[in-house]
Amino acid sequence: MPLPRPLTAVCTGVLLAAAVTGCQSGGGPGRTAGTAGAAATAAAAAEAARWTIAMPPVANGYQQQQPTAAQLSKINDTMAKLTAQLHLDGQTVTGLYDDPAEDAWLIVTGVNGSGFDQNALQTLIKSPAISGDGAGDKFSTTYQSVDPGPHGGSDTCQQTLETSPSIYGTLAVESTTCMWLTPTTFGAVYFDNKRDGKIDSHSSAITPAIAGPIMRGIRDSVEHKS
Repeated sequence: MPLPRPLTAVCTGVLLAAAVTGCQSGGGPGRTAGTAGAAATAAAAAEAARWTIAMPPVANGYQQQQPTAAQLSKINDTMAKLTAQLHLDGQTVTGLYDDPAEDAWLIVTGVNGSGFDQNALQTLIKSPAISGDGAGDKFSTTYQSVDPGPHGGSDTCQQTLETSPSIYGTLAVESTTCMWLTPTTFGAVYFDNKRDGKIDSHSSAITPAIAGPIMRGIRDSVEHKS
């Protein structure tokens, strides 16, 4: 499945305009207030809902695959590091999905629990922007907020640029992981190249603008009210 490109719609100051002057078109102030009220009610309901993550055979059109022992070990190690940074504890669920169009694996991981701190993602955002592994590799990390979708909660997309010295010069690899957090769920979505385990910047750069909508589509498939 080709990676979807996001469509963006911007609406500025609608609620303020409705409160001060009323709606000048589209059915009068009552209609605007009603629409805004319904949206606010839906958002409040999403925040109050208890969500649970489970991996279906098909998620947003991607077919689930059985991970190898090596893949599962790598996925679990990545998830363990994330949950330790965020101080989250619960039941971990994992899904490996096939994206043949990009020759990549779409990896979806989640944690089901309770009482998750909605500000926990700020822990990642405040971490050092540049780090190294002691072997010459350097990692430059940035974060970008994206629309979490109708399920609400907090979210961020982590974009990492890894540079490594080699006999050919400096090699660069970039990757993006999008995450969301509710009081009862934590989820993460990222890609691995089927050939070498990474999406490199020369073949398929998965930026937050691309990964954000993918995350929302996956989230609709794997996260449900319990």
